[in-house]
Amino acid sequence: MKAVLYICHGSRSAEGQKEAVAFVERLSSSISIPIQHICFLELCEPNIVTGVERCVRDGATTILAIPLLLLSANHAKHDIPLELEKAKEMFPSVTITYGKPFGVQHDIVSAISDTIQQADAIMLVGRGSSDTEAQADFQQIAYLLQNETNIPVYPCYLAAASPSFSDVVASLSKTANHKRVAVVPYILFFGQLLDYIHQTLQAQQTSEVSFTLYPPIRTYDVLDRLVEKQLNEWEEKV
Repeated sequence: MKAVLYICHGSRSAEGQKEAVAFVERLSSSISIPIQHICFLELCEPNIVTGVERCVRDGATTILAIPLLLLSANHAKHDIPLELEKAKEMFPSVTITYGKPFGVQHDIVSAISDTIQQADAIMLVGRGSSDTEAQADFQQIAYLLQNETNIPVYPCYLAAASPSFSDVVASLSKTANHKRVAVVPYILFFGQLLDYIHQTLQAQQTSEVSFTLYPPIRTYDVLDRLVEKQLNEWEEKV
């Protein structure tokens, strides 16, 4: 029997956990596969091995483990595969296929572009990673968004890479070139990051420059279609 295991990053914030669960419930509602479970890489339960165990307990013999991550960085390349290997050792008769993060998707860029209103600059805010491939993908997304909107896009990060979110906010708040800045968090779930983003924007808000915060990427319906596409491709092979 087939199963889908949705792997989220995890958050210390109860609100962040609720966002993840609600997101998976939205995804799973349109999926016909009988067994579906959510798990987390870190910070909250159930963990990945427990998620696999729950799928097997419900009768799964083949599992697609989908990492609900926007970009392929260290978590997607190393941490999640390591946990899945542990699960494979526990359940050698179960076939576990590792899916893929969303990655660079023109459909996501187009969905973001469609939401931008009355802006003469866009801040594209990433969580941040030391992984150079993830940084290159993020820069590519910023490039595509600028081409799609014909609005200057300023990519920045909340951690682990530069330029930092706070530095770009401070810089844009002092320039006379942009009066209306759309702040687009290229993040699935806010969690504890929401307070930091709000506080930083409020501290730099001036009468000359207005910052408008847009919702996280999980709100876009295009993600549902991308998950369905990945599932369909998997089902064709099993």
